[in-house]
Amino acid sequence: MTSQVETMAAKIQGYKQDLGNSGMQGRRRLQAIEGMADHITLRRMEGLGIKEGWRCFEVGCGSGSIARWMSYRVAPHGHVLAVDMNTEFVADAASAILEVRQQDITTMRPPERTFDLVHSRMVLQHLAEREELVERLISSLKPGGWLLLEEMETFSLFQNDTGPFLQVVEIMHAMGRAAGTAVDWARTLPRTFQRRGLQNVNAEGEMLYFSGGSPTAEFHRLTGEQHWPYAEKMRLLTRAQFDQYSERLKDPNAWFYGPTIFGVWGQRPPA
Repeated sequence: MTSQVETMAAKIQGYKQDLGNSGMQGRRRLQAIEGMADHITLRRMEGLGIKEGWRCFEVGCGSGSIARWMSYRVAPHGHVLAVDMNTEFVADAASAILEVRQQDITTMRPPERTFDLVHSRMVLQHLAEREELVERLISSLKPGGWLLLEEMETFSLFQNDTGPFLQVVEIMHAMGRAAGTAVDWARTLPRTFQRRGLQNVNAEGEMLYFSGGSPTAEFHRLTGEQHWPYAEKMRLLTRAQFDQYSERLKDPNAWFYGPTIFGVWGQRPPA
């Protein structure tokens, strides 16, 4: 299936662009990601010691929940720079502490030796420039500053029983790979951090186990809605099959093995 998707996805104009997060459906998907992953991210940031006065950089701020939280934690003398290609859902949160900037991270040159904490979640794995971006983000750290990258890996999804959910997950996984998403990139990051001189490198993966109707279920349902028109055009998925998938994800009595949210962090050596 993967080779078929790779061949056909390249012929479908707008495929990768439509996997973004714009409009009301995009906002709902970003809110589902927050419900799915914010508690994990906040725990990890707390563990790194975020505090008043820190300067932070949020790469890909989505609808802004993490950027807002960081701005509360570093107030009143800290600063948070939050960037995204689309800032429509976070622009209203801008303040003297929280700077919101519409910016393509692939062309941005962040200031060097500036930040106490740099964070990105479920962004870099979708970008062809991911390795170069890691280097830039490390350069933006102050001596003693922390880089925390979080990405989603999908291997745990394949532990689900055969049925509508697993069937659609397999199709979306193949299409994501065809669009350039590095679905297994996160597991390489600890070695990357070490090679590039970071200290106190650590990593963990938190596998989500979720029920229908939960934020994680809504994330998968909305992600499926993004993929389904293209899967139909490539004759990989029928509407009836997708409807079975969607209805299953609304059932509070149904339980699923979810994705694994990998977190990798490391510290720039003190001066």
